[in-house]
Amino acid sequence: MQLKINDSSPTAARTTSPSRRTSWDGNDSLLTSSTASLEPPPQDKRRSGPGLLIFPGTAQRHQHQHNPNGSKTIAKANDEDVAINQLGRCGRTTTRSIRSFRRPPLWQAPPKDQEEPEPEPKPEEALDRRNRRERRRVVCLAKVQAFIIEFLQGSSIHGFIYLAKLGLNFVERMLWFAFICVALFSIISLSKRTWHRFQTSPMVISMDRNKLVWNTSFPSLTVCPHKRIDELKVEEYILAHPEQFESEEDQEDFRDFIVKLASLTYDNLETLPLNKSYGIPSNKYLDLLYELKWPFEPEISSGAAVKMFIYETQTEFGICHSVNSLVARYNSFDYWRSGDWSILDHGDRVTVHPLDGEIYAQIINLSTAYDVYFHGAGDVPSISKQRYTFPESDYTTVELIALEIYTNEEARAFNTKQRSCRFNYEAEEMMTVPIYSFGLCLSECRMFFALRVCGCIPHFYRNRLRNGRKLPVCGLEGIECLVKIKREIISLKSDRYKINCNCLANCDDSNFFVQSYRSRVWFLGANLQWGIIDYPKMQLRRDVLFSFADVLVYIGGLVGFFLGCSALSFTEIVYYFTARFVRRMFCR
Repeated sequence: MQLKINDSSPTAARTTSPSRRTSWDGNDSLLTSSTASLEPPPQDKRRSGPGLLIFPGTAQRHQHQHNPNGSKTIAKANDEDVAINQLGRCGRTTTRSIRSFRRPPLWQAPPKDQEEPEPEPKPEEALDRRNRRERRRVVCLAKVQAFIIEFLQGSSIHGFIYLAKLGLNFVERMLWFAFICVALFSIISLSKRTWHRFQTSPMVISMDRNKLVWNTSFPSLTVCPHKRIDELKVEEYILAHPEQFESEEDQEDFRDFIVKLASLTYDNLETLPLNKSYGIPSNKYLDLLYELKWPFEPEISSGAAVKMFIYETQTEFGICHSVNSLVARYNSFDYWRSGDWSILDHGDRVTVHPLDGEIYAQIINLSTAYDVYFHGAGDVPSISKQRYTFPESDYTTVELIALEIYTNEEARAFNTKQRSCRFNYEAEEMMTVPIYSFGLCLSECRMFFALRVCGCIPHFYRNRLRNGRKLPVCGLEGIECLVKIKREIISLKSDRYKINCNCLANCDDSNFFVQSYRSRVWFLGANLQWGIIDYPKMQLRRDVLFSFADVLVYIGGLVGFFLGCSALSFTEIVYYFTARFVRRMFCR
């Protein structure tokens, strides 16, 4: 192989001396041009034609031997340097290095600051873009219109086909559209009335006369003795606090004060002396009353199969005792003082049956005059109900009649607004007890009304709520404020204040009415006997009259009557406007 470099350009002729010519013959390579010949010629003297060929990127070139004639030879040639062997003075060989021509770098993006700004779109391009958007919008509207026409023509709902049927004029289509609107309005209005009925009154109270089937609850009662303070304990208290009683008059006033405080209720608020507090803070009234109370310990006996218990309880009439009650223990002083909020076990409810005959219960050893309130086992005495007062020397027999109402188990699936009643475990809104009772709800309503008007509550209420809040107890000034609104508190009706208790009746409730009572003098003290002679011949039951299934049937009948469609027609609507709509709009 023979490679020759021939440069016949005038530039090469001027830059090359006559004695130095470039010729490569055979295996010897002679370089006759000087290093100046590697410099590029001037711009004005360049011309086309064959020139010096340089191959950048060659990894390794031929290594040439030293020419004995003294000419230059190339020893190595790389992309970096080219080593040239040249005879120097005294016949020594010297090596020179020249910079070889490198491969030009690949293209790189110019810096951001040197980027040319994008040319603004021409008016023709903007117009063409708007035209394309307009065409897409027209095509989309056409697809939607075709889809709606397809749905109307294929729907199973009566009347829809005439809105898109061919051959009908505009008046006919509007007439059918008006008919469909009237049908839809009728369906919506009647369905709203049906749903309102389901939400407000789905229950019915029916009468059951099969008296041999059910059991009747035995009447419960609450006994409030007139004597509540022990005089000996009062004397001990006066001796233990001589700094509070400087004179005999102060001691007599304190005796009168503590007796009236123990019997304080909304009816006799004005009888309490309000001139002196004797150093007793209002939040200690209840503690002092239980410290000085008279030991009232009656005994109870009954002819019922289930044993009855008597519990001490705190009521709006003071310290009382309840028999056969399921809620009395939640108002006991020990339960309040322990800070307990748990549900207590009261045992089985005492019931009687007509086949049991006459059954009486008796309280003996009362030892004082007393007031009696008859109520159901799941309730407490209310100040607005009738009370009976009996002396301490009479043996009294009370005969009662019962009227009970029970709620069907199916009604438990409904909410309280639909039932218009509450079970005892539905106590979410109660703040002082963990169970619900109509009487307890009314008591809390009176308590919060007194707190709102006077800023405090009477001492016979529990002043610590379930959320941990502690309410202030009324002192002498607070009781003076309660005297002004006592009639409104008792009746829970007011023209000056807004009172909304939102108390619902008990779902399982028992009401007892005194049929007759008789008293005779008894030398062994006050005794009370009560029971049921005439068993109730009817019972009220709260049953479900209008369930959710009835709502579906009623509304389905309306839709079928006015539009002639069924549940599958609504499924068809859902299918058309989901899967089929996506398919028509976005799939070819």
